[in-house]
Amino acid sequence: MATYITLTGDTFDRIARKEYGTEQEAGRIKRANPGLTEPFSAGISVAVPPLPNAPKNKPQETAANDINEVAVLINGKRFRFWTSSTINRHIDSIDTIEFSAPFEPSDKDVRETFRPGSFKDLQITVGGKPLFTGTLIGVAPVLSKEKRTVSVTGYALPGVLNDCNASAAMAESLENDNQTLKDIAATLVGPFGLSVVFDVEPGPIFERTKCATGKKVLTYLAELAKQQNLIINSTEQGALRFTQSVTVGKPVAVLKQGESPVLSVTPTQNMQQYYSHITGFQPTMLGIPGVQHTEKNPFLTGVVRPLSFEAPDTEDSNVPASVKAKIGRMFGNIISYSVSVSTWRDPSGELWKPNTTIKLEAPGAMIYNSYEFIIRSVSLTKTSSSESAVLTLVLPGAFSGEIPEALPWDD
Repeated sequence: MATYITLTGDTFDRIARKEYGTEQEAGRIKRANPGLTEPFSAGISVAVPPLPNAPKNKPQETAANDINEVAVLINGKRFRFWTSSTINRHIDSIDTIEFSAPFEPSDKDVRETFRPGSFKDLQITVGGKPLFTGTLIGVAPVLSKEKRTVSVTGYALPGVLNDCNASAAMAESLENDNQTLKDIAATLVGPFGLSVVFDVEPGPIFERTKCATGKKVLTYLAELAKQQNLIINSTEQGALRFTQSVTVGKPVAVLKQGESPVLSVTPTQNMQQYYSHITGFQPTMLGIPGVQHTEKNPFLTGVVRPLSFEAPDTEDSNVPASVKAKIGRMFGNIISYSVSVSTWRDPSGELWKPNTTIKLEAPGAMIYNSYEFIIRSVSLTKTSSSESAVLTLVLPGAFSGEIPEALPWDD
């Protein structure tokens, strides 16, 4: 009978996978080791009964068959040895993934799986349904006397646009070209093999836009999208999505501090970005002054805190829209709330997701009455023994250019 020495986080399933090539034989090992409790700490001797013709380290591609089962697929093959994972979904940026796993440097398959700079395909499913389609980016081994692990990070496929510049040829082709945002996006992301999805109309043309050489593609597209009150994020299938913010009125949950599933509510303030009025203007061209528009903050009176910005790429009629987008983002930046909950799913059974709303009452966080927030981002974390989620909330109007009717701390 062989002996297996455990790594931190090992289970009978993982040992069976390593020794036999299938978790279906985990019971054989468990019966041979009465009294052992999983998950194991490092250094425990586990008896492994012989299994003739066992295909050790056989690749697994079994589909998830449980509604809450998280499957990690690397280059299309299911990787079962992760010990914890966090999926980060966003309303206004690209989704990301983090997970950790035991690291066995003597195993050639493990070395190949986590080869730095290999940019392998990475997919996450929950209950068999795609939740994340992207690229493996970072692999960082963590060594100690107790354990050997690897920390892995990845981003959805459009994340490459946040790393890379447009080529000089593509940038020049956009100068003074009177294109819509949809046309511009298709031109820039095409060479990366990405799909672009518009959930809404792309809006009017940009008269004088140019993606300067050296500028990151995603940064440039996000700047243009903000001027038209659009949001950029990624789809579950890895496309670049342009959409609009949800409006209030249909919350997916009503939560209250001190009641399940709420574990904690933590506010974060940034009042240095709170202004009394915001003005957008076009620069003077050939002696002709451009359009100027100002929006006032109705909640900040008797205090002078102005902000002005230049909107050179917009048509005259779009300057007010750019200002409204800017003041909406201001309300999104001055306050946010991190709400930790004990479940991945809302009361209807759907996974928490960004660009939905919830009502929250949390007097300890200065939310004195039930207030409807937009979910800006969701972090779904799973270990071998627990599931939890963190919802990041922002004020309504943060991504639609609308001024909230009230603030959470108003009576």
